Amino acid sequence: MNITIDKSIFNDAYLPYLFDYSHRYNVYYGGRASGKSYFISDKLLILGLQEKRRMVFLTKLTNKVEDSIWTLFMDSIIKFKIYDKCKINKSAHTIELPSGTTIKMTGLDFPEKAKTLGVNIDTIWLEEASDFTDDDVELLDGTLRGKCATKQMYFSFNPVSMQNYLYTRFGFDKGKMPDDTFILKTTYKDNKWCDEATVKRLEALKDRNPTRYKIEAEGDFATLDKLVYPNITVQEFDYVAMLRSEDERYKQIYGMDFGFINDYTALVCAIADTKDMILYVYDEHFQKGMLTDDIINMVKAKNLHKTTIICDRQEGRLIEELRKGGLNVRKCSKGKGSIMQGIGKIQAYTIIVLPRCTNVKAEFENYCYKKDKATGQYINEPIDSWNHGMDALRYGIQSIKKKAKVLTVGL
Repeated sequence: MNITIDKSIFNDAYLPYLFDYSHRYNVYYGGRASGKSYFISDKLLILGLQEKRRMVFLTKLTNKVEDSIWTLFMDSIIKFKIYDKCKINKSAHTIELPSGTTIKMTGLDFPEKAKTLGVNIDTIWLEEASDFTDDDVELLDGTLRGKCATKQMYFSFNPVSMQNYLYTRFGFDKGKMPDDTFILKTTYKDNKWCDEATVKRLEALKDRNPTRYKIEAEGDFATLDKLVYPNITVQEFDYVAMLRSEDERYKQIYGMDFGFINDYTALVCAIADTKDMILYVYDEHFQKGMLTDDIINMVKAKNLHKTTIICDRQEGRLIEELRKGGLNVRKCSKGKGSIMQGIGKIQAYTIIVLPRCTNVKAEFENYCYKKDKATGQYINEPIDSWNHGMDALRYGIQSIKKKAKVLTVGL
């Protein structure tokens, strides 16, 4: 089919690459509000209209599909005025273009799910690629066996830290791009549609939080300072078996930190192996703007309403409302030195995080100690950033009490 492409609907930084489909690996990264995901959506729509292909668009978590890749691609379809020419199944998140190209959008919550996508795929797009793992990418790369002459993977992401797999996979660590790879970095300055409020927010980070400015505004992988929890392993584990176990070594941990407009309400679920001293983080919920009923419904949906959840004590009124709503919540203990005491308890464990816990993983990779500006030395106090899940975990760890030492005296 013939469509009219108005070059003015594209940012100048992206336009030269609109019809370049020559690389297998295509990396679009940089700062927030740079327009990279919108461009990939438009580019892949144009590609799909040119020839019949089988495409798969992915987020790490299925519950992010609707608000990210699905919405982005629907906007592209409407922009190019072909909505009524497509076969759209919203419940299944599938689209068939007039050319016969099929597009499936889903989450890769578990690596094994890659095997259900089929092996005749021509194009894969990983939105928020930093949420995936290196193993995920290897599995997905193996499914690119379609009939089209060119096969491509697209990666769009905002850098998080140098510990993320993308930093080494695409040669950022050595300054050498891998073979058959295209990399483009953009920022909000490359987006002519970036609104003034977003620009002001990003530029205000320069003085308030330089590390965050480097990541969000400049689009760079952060040079990490001294991490509070430096040794984190991200891998699959059988948390269900531990939850069902009657072995007293396994202690369940549930903590919640409250936020609203600018900060997340964060629930973190973990299991502590108190014998081998391993802390397994297996579930999370991060969301802004949550009202009391939203929190109650979320906790009940996870079937945790009868479980003790330790929460930020500063929100006393909210805690009482949650109790009246049927949740078993209680205030955390706070006092002088309680933050470092809680951190110390967590540091005593080897920490393993389930890959689907993307927000907790990102916080572990960026939660650092403060640095004294005058001396350049680190002080024994963490930054007040990347800490919603960290605080929730610190509250939850309070449920594990040290056993009292019993003195036995022979008479």
